[in-house]
Amino acid sequence: MNSILKELEGSSKFSFILKDIENKKSPIGISGLVSVAETELISSVSENLKKPILLVTYNAIEAQKIVNDLKFFTNNVLYLPPKEIVTYDYMAESKDVLYDRIDILNKIYKNQNIIIVTTIEAVKQKIISKNILYKNVLKFKVGDKCDLEELKQKLVDLGYERFELIDGRGEFSIRGDIIDVSINNSEGIRIELWGDEIDSIRCFNIVSQRSKENLNKIEIFPAYEFVLEKPIQEVITNIKENQNKQIENIKDQKYYESIKNKVEEDIEQIENGNYLSKIEKYFNSFYNIQETIFDYLSDKYIVFIDDLNKCITRSKNIEQDVKLTIESLILKEKKVPEGLLNYIKTDDIISDINKHQTIFLDKLDNLYKSNIERYEFDCRELNYFKTSLDLFINDIINFRKQKLPIFIISETKEKAKKIEKILEENEIPSIYEESINQVIINKNDIKTIILTTGKLSGGYISSDLNTIIIVRR
Repeated sequence: MNSILKELEGSSKFSFILKDIENKKSPIGISGLVSVAETELISSVSENLKKPILLVTYNAIEAQKIVNDLKFFTNNVLYLPPKEIVTYDYMAESKDVLYDRIDILNKIYKNQNIIIVTTIEAVKQKIISKNILYKNVLKFKVGDKCDLEELKQKLVDLGYERFELIDGRGEFSIRGDIIDVSINNSEGIRIELWGDEIDSIRCFNIVSQRSKENLNKIEIFPAYEFVLEKPIQEVITNIKENQNKQIENIKDQKYYESIKNKVEEDIEQIENGNYLSKIEKYFNSFYNIQETIFDYLSDKYIVFIDDLNKCITRSKNIEQDVKLTIESLILKEKKVPEGLLNYIKTDDIISDINKHQTIFLDKLDNLYKSNIERYEFDCRELNYFKTSLDLFINDIINFRKQKLPIFIISETKEKAKKIEKILEENEIPSIYEESINQVIINKNDIKTIILTTGKLSGGYISSDLNTIIIVRR
C-alpha cells in the first residue's frame, strides 16, 4: 500500500467514513477536501474495502486531472470516455475510444476491483443493455468440444473481423485447426483443435508469434460495445419503419428527398456489413433495450460524485448544446443521429445515482440533502511551484512543529535529491525513497521528511488527514 494512504488510516474521520460505507449508509457527504486529498481518500477507500468505485465529475479536463492524481496512489484507475457521436456521414478511423470503453465495460462485467473515472456526459448517454452485450461471451476450456463453423459466426457476432493473419485488435483468423483471436494490439489467444476437441490454449505475441503461456481456459469478450441485438435484416426493417414515421412530417420537399436518399444509402451499406458507423445514427433501430453505465454496476460499487452542482449545471448545458446541434443539422438538411437524442434527462440523474451507495464530494459544504451523513474536513491546499526557497524552508520548519508526517513529491529523482541536499544544509532531517510503497514511518522519528518522486497536481496540509503533502517543482 502507498505509505501516504497508510497514514490516512490514522484519521478518526476517515475511520468513521469506512465504517459508514461498510454499514451501507448512503448518501454520505464529504466537504472541505482539496482535489488531491479527495483522490487520496478515494484510493484508500478502494484499498481498504476492496470495493470497485465509479467517480463522476463534470468535464473531461477535470476527469483527466483526477485520473493523473489517482495514479500516484494506485494503479487500478481507468478513464471511461463518453461515446463519440458524430453528426457527419463518415466515421473516424481510430477506434481507440471504442476499445477504451469496452475494456472498462468488460472489467465491470468481471467485477474487477477498479476505480473508474468518468464524466456526467458519459453517464447521461444510453448504451446497449448489459445482458445483450454479454449474451455471447465465449468460454473455452482444454478438452471441450468446439464446432468451428459455429465459432466463426460467434466471433463475428462479438464484433471480430476475419483476416488471414491477425495484425491488431478486433481480429481473428482460422488456419486449419488453429484459431487466433486478438485480445489487444500486441497479444492474442491461440486455440488448437484435435478434431473437434480443444487440444491447447495459448497466449502469444502477435508480432513475434511466440507463445507466452499455456492456459487451461479462456473467455473471449466483445471486441466493442456495438454488438448486434437482432439480425441485420430486422434492424433494416426497423430503420425503414422508424424513418417513414419521421420523414412523413417533413413539409420541405427538398429536405424530405435528401433524408430519404441518405437513409437508403445507409441501408445499402448496412446490408453490406458496414454497420458500425451507422449504429449511433439509427440507435433505436439497433437496440430496443437501452441502459446507462449505472445499470452495469453491481451492488458492490461505490459511486462518488465530484461537485454535484457543477455536474448538474454541465448536464443542463449538454442538453442545450444537443438542442442547438439538432437545429443546426435540420437547417443543413442533415440526418439527426438517434444516439444524440438518447440520454438521461437532468431531472432523472439523481434517481439513477441513488440506486447505488453514493458519496458526494464538494469543496464547500453546500450539499442540498438534509438526510445526508456529513463529514467536514479541515484541509488547506499547498502549492510551491514558483515559491522562493527561503519561504519554502521557513514553511517546512513550521510544518514540522505540527508533528505530522511530511511528504515532499518531486517529478524526478534529480529534483528530489536537490531538495534533500537543501534540507540537509538547513539541518532538516530527510530521506529519499524511490518507492513510496516501501516507506515505514517511525512514530518516534516523525520529523524526518520523506522525499519521493511522482506527479500530483498539488499538495495539502490537514490534521484531519494526518498528513502534509508538498509538491515542489
